[in-house]
Amino acid sequence: MRRSKRAAVRSVPTLPNKIMPSNKTLILVRHAHRDTDIPARDNGLSVKGREQVKKLTQFALRRLARKDFMHDEEDRPIALILTSPQKRCQETIAPLAKELGLKFSIDERVGEHQPMESNPAYLRRIKAFLDEWKKDGERLTIICSHGDWIPLAIQMLTGTQVEIRKSGWIEIKCRGDDCAITWMVQRHD
Repeated sequence: MRRSKRAAVRSVPTLPNKIMPSNKTLILVRHAHRDTDIPARDNGLSVKGREQVKKLTQFALRRLARKDFMHDEEDRPIALILTSPQKRCQETIAPLAKELGLKFSIDERVGEHQPMESNPAYLRRIKAFLDEWKKDGERLTIICSHGDWIPLAIQMLTGTQVEIRKSGWIEIKCRGDDCAITWMVQRHD
């Protein structure tokens, strides 16, 4: 008995998009150098910090220039920018958001460890944020945060211990729960 070639070809079923994890990028930016002459806890950036922000913004614009980084197939923006409530974080990310034509949102979940917050509560806050981002977050999310929050987030996502300098930039690519650092820049001064 002869088989036709047509009968030998089988189609491979595809899973609905909601089941397949999507590729996401999380960019973590540590705030630039803060003004230490002002004794207030929520101080802004120093002169050095403002210079770091200029260089960081130039770098970010070159890095994000690829169309597929910022827009979907129908040319809709797919980026979200979040920042810690601290002034130094807002001042670090505002120029980039402006250049990208995006607004940034303040999110207390990406803020530094608070004096009255226990260590376990702080870790739960970071983990809850990351779990929510992996499930429902934008394809590209940029977060400006602090030198305590960012290394813990990186470790929770990738299992890697990394310190980040002021105005540092770390990109993490995730597909579902599989996350890896793909790009890291430590100096903008």
